[in-house]
Amino acid sequence: MSQRKEMEKLLREKGEGLLIPRGLEPEQMKKTLEERVEVRKQKRRARRKRLYPAVAAAAVFCLMAGAMLRGRLPETAGPGTELAQSEGGKGRAVQPAAVPEEEQELLEPSGMSYEEIYACLSAGWQSQASRMTTGAPKAEAAEMEDSAFAAVADLEQKQAENNTAYGRTNVQTEQVDEADRIKNDGRYLYQIARKPEGEGSGREQVGIQILDTEGGLKETAFLTGFENLEEFYLWNDLIIAIENKFYDTGVRNLSSKKGAMEDGLVCGVGGGERGYHEITVYEAADKSHPRKLKTFTLQGICMTSRVADGYFYGISCFAADPGEGESDYDAYIPSLEGKRLEPDQIYCPPDADSTDYLVLVSIDLSDPTSFADSRAVLGGSDLCYVSRKNIYMAWNESVYQTEPRTEGKVQDRTRILRFSYGKGKFYGQASGEIPGRLEGRFSLDEYDGHLRGVTTVKEYQARKVTDDRTGETLGYDYVEEKESNALYVLGLDLTVKGKIEGLAENEFIRSARFQGETGYFVTFRQTDPLFAADLSDPEHPEILGELKVSGFSEYLHVYGEDLLLGIGMEADEETGVEEGMKLSMFDVSDPADPKEVTRLLLKDYNYSEALYDHRAVLIDPAENILGFEAEGSRKGEYRKHYLFFSYEDGSFVQTLKADTGQKEGAEYRGYYRSRGTFIGDTCYLLLENGGAQAYSRATGELLSEL
Repeated sequence: MSQRKEMEKLLREKGEGLLIPRGLEPEQMKKTLEERVEVRKQKRRARRKRLYPAVAAAAVFCLMAGAMLRGRLPETAGPGTELAQSEGGKGRAVQPAAVPEEEQELLEPSGMSYEEIYACLSAGWQSQASRMTTGAPKAEAAEMEDSAFAAVADLEQKQAENNTAYGRTNVQTEQVDEADRIKNDGRYLYQIARKPEGEGSGREQVGIQILDTEGGLKETAFLTGFENLEEFYLWNDLIIAIENKFYDTGVRNLSSKKGAMEDGLVCGVGGGERGYHEITVYEAADKSHPRKLKTFTLQGICMTSRVADGYFYGISCFAADPGEGESDYDAYIPSLEGKRLEPDQIYCPPDADSTDYLVLVSIDLSDPTSFADSRAVLGGSDLCYVSRKNIYMAWNESVYQTEPRTEGKVQDRTRILRFSYGKGKFYGQASGEIPGRLEGRFSLDEYDGHLRGVTTVKEYQARKVTDDRTGETLGYDYVEEKESNALYVLGLDLTVKGKIEGLAENEFIRSARFQGETGYFVTFRQTDPLFAADLSDPEHPEILGELKVSGFSEYLHVYGEDLLLGIGMEADEETGVEEGMKLSMFDVSDPADPKEVTRLLLKDYNYSEALYDHRAVLIDPAENILGFEAEGSRKGEYRKHYLFFSYEDGSFVQTLKADTGQKEGAEYRGYYRSRGTFIGDTCYLLLENGGAQAYSRATGELLSEL
């Protein structure tokens, strides 16, 4: 039996044992939805009578709102006719032309009551149950500055006065910070560390360690009280920690559960547990005695976050549950700080087939005592890309999730939502879709008013499956016809302006990077074609050049002028079997003729966090420094090292190799992760067990150790 048929059999067996609530039975669902539709019709008729004198204005309103939900505005609609949220979040009002378009609300909230939202969710719950039983797989208060902007200016002034270069988190978008396991302010180092609670206890204390590098390495503080801390921010003298947790839905005892803090994390429901997360803000002007200012508690799992212009922006996923019915609001409406979101803060796209919410919140870091803004959108998200002005949330929908209505060619697709953001506010702007699936958030990039994306497109032939006796349609079967890759250029309304399709058949996207009007992406099957695309004309993008080399790059980074760094794996050109890690440097001075200048094989290593998390890469082209931890096993010997490199005279030069996996007495450090950073002429290695080492960048000499 094929793997697919085994999976289908297993899902059917599991699905047959599921108890479907009476409220989700087909007849009851039909009745509920019909009642809701009639209620909404009555409300519309009542509103129509009351608002008859304003019919013309309402018609324009509905035309624009409906068009935006499809991803476009009428050509005649200008900035002065678009819609925005009125003061206090209550009601809607036509904005004057002076309001910038990015501060206008173009995606209208649902206008539904909680009960109507429940009815909308019920269709999704029933659809999920149907997919499971038919065997189709499911896709995946302190003294502060008066102004956040004054604080940003103050920080930039301090950095300008300090001419010493130091390592920063490797981020996708300049001036948009990302949470990480370590931070560096040019003197003090901060890291998430795991220390023994006591000798022989067998338990660990998880906390944020603060190290002073002046005059040698010494610990000034260790913030405790965490159980599942995975990332945090440093902004001015604030530390913002983010921790996912779970509670038992039966006994309501709060307890933590280990899990990753990554884009695309599950929404935290199942097994009798529900997920929530905490955002805790500390004031750390005194590095020896940081103090807690505020802990925010939110239902759902934190997926990702950013800090920009003095505001924290968080995106989480809340899984709605049928609960005890439509009056059990807490089961299916997201809450912040114990307070449910209001209906006019929730967006329900007309064609939403999801039971998850994306919840957006912001915090003014000049006064981190309350949320500055909040929104919720009914819909999942596999990844999130944040530009300087926009948040893009994207999720893949396979053909197994959206049954076709006719036989023939069908494709997976990616749905995209765009929210603009600024000064702590969110504005719903557009929705759209493109064929295929995105490899990761580096597959998206915004430039000069356009969103560019590269996808791997699976194309199937849909065949109707009917009952031999009755002729009734039971569903559809899919035969995969081909796999290829595509590049799309979209306007900010998320309609496709230009595209290149049918690239590199039977291969798939491994990595991507955009630089201005040029896009680079790598596909792979046995070899690694590096494509360079000209995006200067958004309506007519074109492939400029292609370079085939062995292996593939999992991560691409622009390394100074005309150079593109690749971190990936070497592979056999005939079989595609991986043969260890590699570094590649490409000359892209002529995008029509890219060249691999050099490569360095790292055959002793076959895994690195840097392959899958760009934040694990220490990189500063201006300082000519590259670092990451790598591990592997060869000839029966396990190796784990942190490696530092420079790029000199057309070659990679290893400047330091620090062992991070050796035994120290009874403790084996191979379990812990390590990160590298630098301040001036000194490299620092931070070990997750609380250790730290300082090395000379010039000689590799060990200078101090903690």
